[in-house]
Amino acid sequence: MVKGVSKTIIEVNQTGSRFFDKIVFYVSPEYGNLNAKHLKRAASEFCFNYNKAAAKKSLRKRILKRRIFLISLSSVLFLALAITIILILT
Repeated sequence: MVKGVSKTIIEVNQTGSRFFDKIVFYVSPEYGNLNAKHLKRAASEFCFNYNKAAAKKSLRKRILKRRIFLISLSSVLFLALAITIILILT
């Protein structure tokens, strides 16, 4: 049966699962006008909840990015402190 209703659909092609090639989400009408970025994020979070390995990998990437940022920030602060001390002593 075909209905004359248009729906917002999100199609996930990279599921991160060896069992599923594609996942199709039909967005509820009250959320159909949300930003595409928010809908994609919600769909991917939903997918990753079923694939714990992918979620852990994503978490590891975020932790690694934070560590790199903190190391870079501490290096810049150390360099700024060293330059300040040199300038004060000279």
